[in-house]
Amino acid sequence: MLERKHLELLSKRVESVIGAEALNNLTHVQREMCEVLLTKRLEKVQYKIDLVTDDELIGIYEMVVNELQPYDI
Repeated sequence: MLERKHLELLSKRVESVIGAEALNNLTHVQREMCEVLLTKRLEKVQYKIDLVTDDELIGIYEMVVNELQPYDI
């Protein structure tokens, strides 16, 4: 599990990579899916947030909004 300060750093990083507007436009289900996928990735890197790349963050976001749970469903 992440400490509060690491969680805040990760949150700011996700917002800077994905964008606040895009994150705010996520549905509840999309947000949960992103969180699940990011948690699985963090588990694989033993919660070392520096090992999660910006491209991986973008990939998680795009996979959810474009493939798993598009807005128009």
